Amino acid sequence: MGFRVKITGGKDVSFDEGIITAVDYISDTPDTANARSTDLGVILNIKGRINFSLGAEQEDSTVELANWALMPSDQADCYRNVQVQVVSGGQIVRQYTYPNAFVMGYTENLDDDEGVGSFEMLLKQKKDLTAKVELKGNFAE
Repeated sequence: MGFRVKITGGKDVSFDEGIITAVDYISDTPDTANARSTDLGVILNIKGRINFSLGAEQEDSTVELANWALMPSDQADCYRNVQVQVVSGGQIVRQYTYPNAFVMGYTENLDDDEGVGSFEMLLKQKKDLTAKVELKGNFAE
């Protein structure tokens, strides 16, 4: 199983199966809800590798993720379109599209011993546009 992530709006970035290691899709209602709540949040937790390229052989797009996480809410491109594809056996088995995602949290872990790093990005769809989130699956590539 592999993951592809494409982020558009602002500076576009894409990550393929070689970078993304895990994706969590979370549908979240308040813990205090005693019935189905209209207060629904949809979250993506994306984890991946940071492959540093000495000599700039290839661009490290995770720098753009870190910069997006620092962006203030008064800038229009703090909300971006995020598409995640889950690929298994050559077929896309899930596709999540968040048209107005923002960064809730971003972490980089760097390891001096191995010379590689990892990142984790927590994204959430803008609350008043939750209905625009799309979840699709089972279509050939």
